[in-house]
Amino acid sequence: MDRFNVGPIVVLGAGINGAAIARELTLQGAEVLLVDAEDLAGGTTSYSSRLIHGGLRYLEYAEISLVRESLTERDRLLRLAGELVHPLELVIPVGNRFSGLISGAQRFFLKSGAAPKDGRGSLVIRLGLSLYDRFASGAVPNHRRLTSSQFAESGLNSSKFFTAFSYFDAQLTFPEQFVLAMVQDAQAAAKEEGGAFSMRTYQHVRREAETLFFSSIHPNHDSGEIAITPAAVINAAGPWVDTALAGLNVPSARLIGGTKGSHLITRAPDLCKTLGPRGVYAEAADGRPIFILPWNDACLIGTTDIRYDGDPAEAVASNEEIDYLIDATNSIFPEVGLTREDIQQHYCGVRPLPAVGEGSTSSITRSHVVHRHPGAPFPLYSIIGGKLTTCRSLAEDVVKAVLPDLGHDVARNSRERPLPPPYFGETPLEGPLLPDVNVPVPHVAYAIEHLAAKTLADLVERRLMLVFHPDLSRVCLRALGEQLSAAGWLDAAQIDQEVDHYVARLQKRYGKRVS
Repeated sequence: MDRFNVGPIVVLGAGINGAAIARELTLQGAEVLLVDAEDLAGGTTSYSSRLIHGGLRYLEYAEISLVRESLTERDRLLRLAGELVHPLELVIPVGNRFSGLISGAQRFFLKSGAAPKDGRGSLVIRLGLSLYDRFASGAVPNHRRLTSSQFAESGLNSSKFFTAFSYFDAQLTFPEQFVLAMVQDAQAAAKEEGGAFSMRTYQHVRREAETLFFSSIHPNHDSGEIAITPAAVINAAGPWVDTALAGLNVPSARLIGGTKGSHLITRAPDLCKTLGPRGVYAEAADGRPIFILPWNDACLIGTTDIRYDGDPAEAVASNEEIDYLIDATNSIFPEVGLTREDIQQHYCGVRPLPAVGEGSTSSITRSHVVHRHPGAPFPLYSIIGGKLTTCRSLAEDVVKAVLPDLGHDVARNSRERPLPPPYFGETPLEGPLLPDVNVPVPHVAYAIEHLAAKTLADLVERRLMLVFHPDLSRVCLRALGEQLSAAGWLDAAQIDQEVDHYVARLQKRYGKRVS
């Protein structure tokens, strides 16, 4: 294909969708600049449910094409990203046989209707699971019904449920590292295909006519503005899509109507033992689906689905949401007796769903849309929706929309391209370790030098995944601060103050106490 000679394609938003789009574009030989107002994977990606799934409940709303796409991508990730994505067995407890038939038909044909008061019955669930199996490729086992002895040993509430079904989806333990892997693969693809890939985080973007100006907002880094005349701009800012358009001074109707989802993390021994290696996908008292998953040597409980109009960066799990998830867990596993004291931390993210009117949040589509803005000063596209599972197919759709507008054909795609885990450089066999968490110090240095880590939050929450480590300490945070200082991202005299600020952030945003 002809080389791109019309300037860089700018991707705004370095979450899972932005990184996937950047990777897909570099495979075409394009020049790509990936930009974020904060850090890689710093938004919805980091606060997701960490599931790679076909969307079983989407069948209720007749979103057959979305389920097919999601299952295809689930199975592709299991095959091509096996070190990051692994199969996960899920159990659906059932309390009756016939409930949900009428309301399910209303949702399927009319896209409306409340969840059944008595939960979804075995007939509805078995029908959905049978369709699920049919649409999948056979990468994981088909669904089955638990035997009576298996149900008795499951710990499920026998006064509420009489049987349960098992099926498989998949889990992505750390979506943050998935994004890192895609960024590293974008760098590799650029070299292979003769294009270019660069990335700028913590950036302020402004527009004058057809030119974009980028400048650093990091307090210890001021390299002045750079000016770029883009070939195209792809707005993949997630729940900040409308904010990004306003910053570009591009008029638009509201595109995003986000909902927030909160999650709990617990290491309560009774729950973890009862749950074992299988997750549970059930319903809360109000009919909303929730899950309880084995995850990262702990249990992950989620999620809520509440309309949210504030700044996504300020979304936190409320007391009401925490109580809601604890109560739902105890109604499923009454012998566990989960309490507030059992919750180690929580997190909350905002889904970048399309703006719609009033109604059930569950009925809002999870499909993605590539929206072109007519009359913009350059080809401009906003990405509405999207989720972890379909990030690659979303990126492929974006490339199919953008390249023809630029006079280029789509030459290749990532459908068969493996995605290895992120690379953190060579680690000496006897290299030093961070105190209390036993992570190699060279990993820290590599993340700062090569993976754009500039703050404590970058390192703890999105490179080394220490935010979930039960032994994270101030001593460890100070050692990380010293590494940032040595690289010029933090003044040595400010390390203790920065650690204090970050400990306060962990308490506010995650409910996490640091020793």
